[in-house]
Amino acid sequence: MDGMVCTNNRLGDMTVTRALVHLGPVKTGTTALSRYFTLTNKLGITPKSIIFPAGDLWFGENGNIVRQRYKLEGLMSKAHRPDGNKADASFPGSDVDIALAKVSEALQKTKLKSATAVFVVETGLPRFDPRHLDVVMRRHFEIVDYLFIARRQDKLVSSIIAQHMKMWERKWATLSPRWEMFKIPRLRDFAALDYAAQYRRWVDAVGVDHVIVVPYDEDDQGSFGTIDRIFDFADLGVAPRVEGIEGLRIHPTFSSLGMKKLAWIKSVTRVAWLWPPFRPRLTEAWKSRSFNYHNQAIAGLPDEDGTAFQPWTLSASDRHWVMRRFLKSNRALRSMQSSHDSSWDEWMRQVEVNSR
Repeated sequence: MDGMVCTNNRLGDMTVTRALVHLGPVKTGTTALSRYFTLTNKLGITPKSIIFPAGDLWFGENGNIVRQRYKLEGLMSKAHRPDGNKADASFPGSDVDIALAKVSEALQKTKLKSATAVFVVETGLPRFDPRHLDVVMRRHFEIVDYLFIARRQDKLVSSIIAQHMKMWERKWATLSPRWEMFKIPRLRDFAALDYAAQYRRWVDAVGVDHVIVVPYDEDDQGSFGTIDRIFDFADLGVAPRVEGIEGLRIHPTFSSLGMKKLAWIKSVTRVAWLWPPFRPRLTEAWKSRSFNYHNQAIAGLPDEDGTAFQPWTLSASDRHWVMRRFLKSNRALRSMQSSHDSSWDEWMRQVEVNSR
């Protein structure tokens, strides 16, 4: 009997370990959140109840932006796992498994009633098998919650297309959302934007209590608004402030003129790539232009013809087309949320207005 009392006391003193896995999708502040926690770690102001795995706790990774994505991609479903990621990453005793165990042990050492490890895995919604990922995470954490951000799809489609235009490996990208979404309808970046379908998929696998959706307010751009909202919705307490992070452009959108010139290079590439001698010239032209437009966007400099810097975005008709495409899904997502009504009502108002 005395032994049982002692055991119960020890269990009562143990920290409840929790993993919060931020799944994205792409262009919803995942890089900004990673940079934020990297800085709070550096400055020693990360709340004691939160661990953002870095350094000795995450494969020795340090720098301005620490990401867990590249290692956790080994836990994707087999069909989506990038080449080069070990197929045994999910096995007990793998490098990833050992790293997760170390993070869990660090949470226990806080000796708090509960502590959370935050993992940021961009574009994680469609590429992971929820049950497979959950089995691996629950090996090490008593509670595993999954979070994704619902940002207006017109803003995301615009950002995704801009990102594809800036990536040379996507040689056939265009600036047309109707063509891009038709051309590759199952492309993971676009597949993630059917929020209701993704919500149901994850809830069916891990339970409604373990899926958190945060509505994105476009007015939060360049501020702590999104970070505050994540802390609020995920019960992380109060987000510490970090000077200089507000208004920072990590992945700036190029100017309208810059995007059109890159699109022209890629349109020429569709044909000229068939002749190998042209390939080095096209690649060099694209790299030079891309580098110049990136620096111009960071500084907000005018275009070479003197036009004031104006970030490229979808036309009004394309924006409305995108939002109408996802309107049914957005309404369904709103109907499935039972907390933070004021935030969700404002999000839905913006969705409806921009669908007309």
